[in-house]
Amino acid sequence: MITIFAFLTTTLFAVVSADNECPYGYKFYPETAICYHVSEQLFDFDGAVNYCENTDGKLVSLIQGERQGVTNLTSHLFVQPWIASRRNLTTRVWYNIDGSVFITGQWASGEPTITNGNCATFRGKAETSGLQATQCYQQQYAFCKIVPNLCNGGVQNGSFGSIQSPQYPDHLTGNLTEQEFSSKGSLLLVVFRTNYVITDTGFYATWNVQRIQPPIVANETTSGELHSPNYPSNYNTFDKQLYYIQVKTGARINVTIDDFSTQPTFDFLEIYSSWNQTFTKPVTRISGNLTTPWTWLSPGNEVSLKFVSDGSQEYRGWHMLWSMVENE
Repeated sequence: MITIFAFLTTTLFAVVSADNECPYGYKFYPETAICYHVSEQLFDFDGAVNYCENTDGKLVSLIQGERQGVTNLTSHLFVQPWIASRRNLTTRVWYNIDGSVFITGQWASGEPTITNGNCATFRGKAETSGLQATQCYQQQYAFCKIVPNLCNGGVQNGSFGSIQSPQYPDHLTGNLTEQEFSSKGSLLLVVFRTNYVITDTGFYATWNVQRIQPPIVANETTSGELHSPNYPSNYNTFDKQLYYIQVKTGARINVTIDDFSTQPTFDFLEIYSSWNQTFTKPVTRISGNLTTPWTWLSPGNEVSLKFVSDGSQEYRGWHMLWSMVENE
């Protein structure tokens, strides 16, 4: 399992050029970070769709933030280009044929009209720009786009590392929010893409390998002992071990830690008063050196523990005794 700690921030990145990432005939437009192409010949709507697909692209469908860029690209055309939007003849509702969300606010003033047609072209005049209803059989330019793969960050191997968005940490401002993600296996693919006029999210993330240890469950006895991996030898880096204890209903669990030594702050043991660690706060989080013996009596018949180590130092770990206590 691979765990990523990601720090996100609102920021502006300088625009990069990527003409070499666009197929032949396409032009990279930095305001939207998309490759565009306008055909030299005219097509009906279906013909324009096929033309774009034959160039490995798609007919342009307007997405949020793309309207101004499309206006700048098409304002010089004498014939309006097709846009990948049409009207459902049964429901009379407009939709994008590529499945993206159709934004009704993209219409030009006075549009859509009922009589002009059931397909959409784009009027590129700056003062009146927007979608216009058009008869699907009319001959218009095909307006195609491809989202480029701007860069390949490469493959990282090993036990830990870091990744970041392009140009990080330039213009690093605003509040940081830490988020944690874990993979379900030994491979994790991270994709970062920008495609609007302003790129407003950047990230820096550290990653590390965590050993997948099966949980240790004690639910058929009235007493026992638990300890960190390898105890009394040092535990490993990037360990994550879960422990579950359950006794009969109505009884409680007495916990005694008689030895404890971990790297302060970064390697820790959390103790919970139930098996549910997702929606329950830990009773305590222990790290570093603990004055032993440390004892605690659970309020119910369930206890769970979580032990986590990072990648820097290995210590002896901890040892714990537990026993069922009958309620009087």
